[in-house]
Amino acid sequence: MSLIVKKFGGTSLATCDLIKHVAKKVASDIKAGNKVVVVVSAMGKMTNEFISMAKSLTTAPDQREMDMLLTAGERISMSLFSMALNSLDVKAYSFTGSQVGIITTSTHTDAKIITVKGERLLEALSNGITPIIAGFQGVSSTKEITTLGRGGSDTTAVAIAAFLKADLCEIYTDVDGVYRVDPRIVPESKIIDKIPYEQMLLMSYLGSEVLHPRSVEIAKKYNIPIVVKSSFNEGEGTMVTNIENIESTKVNSISAKDDLALVNMKIQDMGLVKLLNEINEKDLKIELFITKSAENISLVISQDKVNELLSLVENFSNSLSISSDISLISFIGEGIAEDKIIIKTIIDIVSKYDKDVFGIFTNKISYTIVTKKAYKEKIVKEAGKKFELTK
Repeated sequence: MSLIVKKFGGTSLATCDLIKHVAKKVASDIKAGNKVVVVVSAMGKMTNEFISMAKSLTTAPDQREMDMLLTAGERISMSLFSMALNSLDVKAYSFTGSQVGIITTSTHTDAKIITVKGERLLEALSNGITPIIAGFQGVSSTKEITTLGRGGSDTTAVAIAAFLKADLCEIYTDVDGVYRVDPRIVPESKIIDKIPYEQMLLMSYLGSEVLHPRSVEIAKKYNIPIVVKSSFNEGEGTMVTNIENIESTKVNSISAKDDLALVNMKIQDMGLVKLLNEINEKDLKIELFITKSAENISLVISQDKVNELLSLVENFSNSLSISSDISLISFIGEGIAEDKIIIKTIIDIVSKYDKDVFGIFTNKISYTIVTKKAYKEKIVKEAGKKFELTK
């Protein structure tokens, strides 16, 4: 008998018929002798619909009220899923994040999990009840309802798996696994069978939207294996686990991140450290920091955060330029940043765009190019073929 946490994304739950479909999968596992905990996202595009409703009323919705609104979607899913399981003679109860003791920081719309208390969760399991948990949400120490940011149901599922010391956490979605290259760019991309936590974490931060980055961090910390698979097709999917050197000195995947801006600035005397401190205090996420000299720096930041950054830098810089529609293209694989042949291949691919390559960032397992979004598709397609990441 295994203890499995299963998370179902919005596309898997978009209609009541789909809820019945995945409920049958869960019932089959339970009747085979496994214990199962289910974590659900909101149905279909419900979260986006809620956001549109809020913005039709005000351009700047209050963040506390947004959390109250957005958590309704997962509550609808959890109750319907519980009804579906009960109709299949599987005893199930639905629980909100706060009811199972998911305690978070107090940052509305982007809270982080502090701990999972889980008394009601353990009680349900001990009584033979299958818990259906609303993902993406928790409660702060001041009893405020919070959400974990887009994709946060993944983090809920892995946090619950870590608390329970589950044998496996399964993430069900509308794709067959983790692809080596974004299939929206390269439809013939191969699926990764197994990938180590470190590489999956980089992929998540650098543009892959399959798993929420914090879910991978928790899985790595508590050694929880994750399987990403389709709700609609049979297949093994992708295993994310504690393995090393599965493809040593070989590009294993390519990720791309868009909707970024490159901000170039000349910092006034003794202003750099102060500026960095201001950015840290405002919790403003910088995707990439490029130092050209002691005075000249560049920052890569989400385009929707540019105005917030500009309000900070006005006291530190009197010379500034902004380039929009920037992409980060990241080549990921064990040891690739130290492999001369791989680096030469990457440089050869991007050399024709030389004047629009604004920076390069490397670490042990990645090599990232900063360039114009207009070149992303061509670079990714060519690189996918060169590194044999496509069928």
